[in-house]
Amino acid sequence: MGDRDLAERLLGWFAHHKRDLPWRHEPRDPYRVWLAEVMLQQTQVTTVIPYYERWLAHFPTLEALAAASLDDVLKLWEGLGYYARARHFHAAARAVMNMHGGRIPRTIPELLSLPGVGRYTAGAVASLAFNADVPVLDGNVKRVLSRVYGLRAPKDSALWQLAQSLLPTGRAGAFNEALMDLGSLVCLPRAPRCALCPLRERCAAFAGGDPEAFPGRVARKPAPHHGVLTALIVASDGRILLGQRSADGLLGGLWEFISSDLRTDYASEASDTDQLKQMIAARAGLLIERAEIRWLGEVKHAFTHFRITRRAWVVMLSTSQPAATGPGAYACLRWLRPEEVPGLALARSDQKLWQMYQRGV
Repeated sequence: MGDRDLAERLLGWFAHHKRDLPWRHEPRDPYRVWLAEVMLQQTQVTTVIPYYERWLAHFPTLEALAAASLDDVLKLWEGLGYYARARHFHAAARAVMNMHGGRIPRTIPELLSLPGVGRYTAGAVASLAFNADVPVLDGNVKRVLSRVYGLRAPKDSALWQLAQSLLPTGRAGAFNEALMDLGSLVCLPRAPRCALCPLRERCAAFAGGDPEAFPGRVARKPAPHHGVLTALIVASDGRILLGQRSADGLLGGLWEFISSDLRTDYASEASDTDQLKQMIAARAGLLIERAEIRWLGEVKHAFTHFRITRRAWVVMLSTSQPAATGPGAYACLRWLRPEEVPGLALARSDQKLWQMYQRGV
């Protein structure tokens, strides 16, 4: 089976087995294609679909997204994770409105000039929305190509060239989706369904009898663990203090209960209460003099490359004074009534802390 036959065999399989996904409905809307590709990064299709539909109900067009506030965008993204995707997509929508007259660019160089758009996203939008003859390379495509061609440790640059060489002229969009669907439905990371694969006659990994060995896996280092201090600061009138995370950092733009920065090491010899007061002064500019401080609990959360445990206390203020903030202070703080808190975009661990607090009130 030559490369041309491989493409034809794959496209024939795709015609009968392709997934019916909402962003694939014809005619293709470039905005919806782009939105789906952004949401699908690091996230499974079943998780994405309800977010995708809810997003379009609020922001049906690129113009509507560009006109929205970042707070509204992040609130709608809440729970989907990897929030930089939402921030960049919002910024890119505004760039398209301001620099391209509201028309999503069709070429790879123009797409790559937009915030947050990398080679994969540019290739996906160009090929799926505009049928440009350009490849894509995501995890599914890498796995399929590595197995078919028997590549144990391929470099991305080589896989990009291989994907480009296989493209059938004028049908790149369908071919790219076929590769992705094959990886998602058949050529699975574990227990691949080789009996159902249209390319098994050509597959070097199948012929070798151990397709799971391709591509080779890199051993992961143990994820580091960080402790985080958190204070749910409650004023005498019941309002809660929240801070907004830096837009260019982890969970950028989200709101949280006053917490320590992961890079900060408060005096280890100090008591929990003293460390908490140091953190509140540095991060929120409050010098806690008189307050009822009680333990709330712990929340554990795993990110891609590290884990955290948030140790949380409730700080019921009677009086407080301003203090000099540190270099890691919040740029924006808000006092909110309890019923207003759910209206802000919160990370999952903050949502858990809020539920714990409400159960104890």
